Amino acid sequence: MVRRRLRFAQVKSDQLQSLSRALIFLGLILMSTVVASVVGEFAGQIVFGKSTLLMPGATPEGEGMWWQLHFSNFFSQAIGFGGAVFIARAMWNGSVPVGLKMTPRSLGPSALLLILLMVLVTGPFMAASYELNVLAIPEGSVLEQMFKPMEEMLERLTSFLVEADGARRIVVILSVALLPAVFEELAFRGALQPLLIRATGNPWVGIVLASIIFSAIHFQFYGFLPRVLLGMLFGWLAHRSGSILPGMVAHFLNNAGAAITLWITGSMTEDVFPLEWWTVLLSLGLTVGAVWAYDRLLKPDFRWFRAN
Repeated sequence: MVRRRLRFAQVKSDQLQSLSRALIFLGLILMSTVVASVVGEFAGQIVFGKSTLLMPGATPEGEGMWWQLHFSNFFSQAIGFGGAVFIARAMWNGSVPVGLKMTPRSLGPSALLLILLMVLVTGPFMAASYELNVLAIPEGSVLEQMFKPMEEMLERLTSFLVEADGARRIVVILSVALLPAVFEELAFRGALQPLLIRATGNPWVGIVLASIIFSAIHFQFYGFLPRVLLGMLFGWLAHRSGSILPGMVAHFLNNAGAAITLWITGSMTEDVFPLEWWTVLLSLGLTVGAVWAYDRLLKPDFRWFRAN
């Protein structure tokens, strides 16, 4: 009985410590984001000679502004998210980020193929979740008045950043796909998610909470739900494989795919497939199938083909 009580007390103590660290880490992200904005703005003015700050309703334009915004995005990602992880790692003796290593199965050829399939087949399902998200913000409501101006500004900014041709498309892939895939996964799946899992004692609760925070911090509330769902996919990949690298790959493929969609169709939100009930169900079924196959792939006794 005494041992059981001691064990229970230890579990509660570990949970409280993890919860406090999760809250501290969120504070670090907010602090680092502010520092990143100041450093990026200061460095941008030195290099380019002008500010990147946009007034509400303004539209970014010009090649110089395009380069400067990508320049500032590096500071936003590296200092804003990477800086928070670096400080937390120093504070907590290297206990975060979790999952820097990988097993051969988690990113082997078959695994990479399944991760690519997951990202590709989620399209109609994510599009449907976006439409559901839009319906949750009624026209003419206070929520629309709060969110729509910021949403429109961020959409214009994102489209401006992604629009490119020739060699500049390499810059886009590095800036809007690779940097977020590395630094956001380090922060949200490498540091915050493990802390929330330990704090709640439930992997799925931790994954969902980390995904909600991940989506909210982007401040694009018309895409809040699909970003939560994507965060859950990245979070599951990290938790199931024990490595944040598969989630980084999925994150990169998703963002790169959005950029490529704009280059091909002229819109990042263009539906490649018709948004019908059957395409949504098919998308959901294929996604579940790819997730199941990846889960099976990680089991030591699993083989794609078995001898009779």
